[in-house]
Amino acid sequence: MAAASSSARTTVTNAKVEKFDGTNNFGMWQCEILDVLCQQELDIALEEKPDKMDDKEWAKINRQACGTIRLCLAKKQKYSVMRETSAEKLWDTLEEKFLTKSLENRLYMKKKLYRFTYAPGMSMNDHVNSFNKILADLLNLDEKFEDEDKALLLLNSLPDEYDHLTTTLLHGKDTITFDVVCSALYRSETRKKDKRDHRDTTVEVLT
Repeated sequence: MAAASSSARTTVTNAKVEKFDGTNNFGMWQCEILDVLCQQELDIALEEKPDKMDDKEWAKINRQACGTIRLCLAKKQKYSVMRETSAEKLWDTLEEKFLTKSLENRLYMKKKLYRFTYAPGMSMNDHVNSFNKILADLLNLDEKFEDEDKALLLLNSLPDEYDHLTTTLLHGKDTITFDVVCSALYRSETRKKDKRDHRDTTVEVLT
């Protein structure tokens, strides 16, 4: 039974979490690693040692947690933490290195957000996901946004062809939510696709 459980845990770690190489999104990677540690009941290693736990058991939990974290690091990122036996110290070291909360980094991410625009040919789902990724990076830098601000920033990222939709959504309203904007964009994209499919079918029939 224990062997089966260990196998399942390894599969979760390897199958679900992309190895962090220093270039992919650290905040998202960290969130996924924390989920894995919770599944393995090892997230306790990121906190202070419980008074009732003996040192041998605490050391074992930390070794297992460090192993899980390092398994999801690319080799070039392991060197600085390869001998670390405290999961909390390993976690803090990675945070300090990659989750920079400097003024320069906040400025860079805010520029990225305010200059974010729709890329021609991209699906609306991918566009919204890219927008959410930037917001997540800023949240990791302790930046916060009101729901209405997110909605208006997303509308501002759209090309001119969405001006009519934007006017319709905002007309006569004092406020708007992010979810309402997302739903409207998804519906608009679906309608456009249905019209294209209908037009293509009609052309084929006429041909």
